[in-house]
Amino acid sequence: MPDFAISELGERKTLCLLSDSGLAESLIRERLGYIPENALCEFVTGIGRALGEDYLGLLFSPYLTVKDYGAWGSFVLAAPDLGAALLRAQREMRLHSNTDRVEFVQQGNTVSYAYKFGLKNHVSYPDMAYSAVAAMLSIPQSYLGQNWSPSRIEFDFPKERGSGQAEETFGCPTLFDRPKLRLVFPKSVLAAPALKPGLAMPTTRSDIIRERQTPPANMLQSIRVVVDMQIADRNASLERVSQAMGIGPRSVQRQLSTYGTHFRELLNAAKMDRACELLRLKGSSIAGVADALGYREPGNFTRAFKTRFGTSPSKYARSAYTLVR
Repeated sequence: MPDFAISELGERKTLCLLSDSGLAESLIRERLGYIPENALCEFVTGIGRALGEDYLGLLFSPYLTVKDYGAWGSFVLAAPDLGAALLRAQREMRLHSNTDRVEFVQQGNTVSYAYKFGLKNHVSYPDMAYSAVAAMLSIPQSYLGQNWSPSRIEFDFPKERGSGQAEETFGCPTLFDRPKLRLVFPKSVLAAPALKPGLAMPTTRSDIIRERQTPPANMLQSIRVVVDMQIADRNASLERVSQAMGIGPRSVQRQLSTYGTHFRELLNAAKMDRACELLRLKGSSIAGVADALGYREPGNFTRAFKTRFGTSPSKYARSAYTLVR
């Protein structure tokens, strides 16, 4: 999506949209890490508004494939047959998203492959649904060829003006206002083998874990990951974190209080952890680290670091460098 936004809007406008969504500019360069679903939806909504496009999901759906999902997508497509690939996508969805789920049901001679999006009430949901369908379709098409299409696609939102484009985009009948977002197709195709087996080194589940962090297991972890991302981008605040999470600042504070902490404490802990990472880099300076973390004076940073760890940043840096060397 960042590539699409850059191509249509330019890098400067795309960076503004990322920032407005509470995301970091580093996502342009690095595609790893956790992205709050609300922030993703806000980013997509912003692209649609900037382009004046009501059906953005249909516009970029032809370009979406699980091949672009890194090790997770490679693991899914490394399955020996289509049925195994769809099963892998269902079982390992938690390594791709901590909110979205896949439902794989076989009944008689028919297969239902449904996708449950974690933030269905967001205004951008139709675009996200079109995108999810495109990614889902790319799995069987990798085994059956790009011209394959399911018996029908069902969307779990009302039919809107212009939604007739969906049949043209996906090449099959489309139904709206259905209970689930799903593909429906014959069970017989599940046995289809890989079109080009054995051409690449197999991808394992462990490869996925090594490539990316497992999605946060609870709200505390989710907030901390967003804080870490924003600190690295030099722009962390309660307001921006709440913007990325899609909840108000007070709600963020209430969520943190259930874990026995508050935002200021979490932010300071994240800054100190980041300080340790920066101080371990050869050639780093106390003033440079302080500035990177948003301290106006290096002395304020030094006092905060010593309070946290019982030693000065300079002593920590010397010790870390000695161990690394």
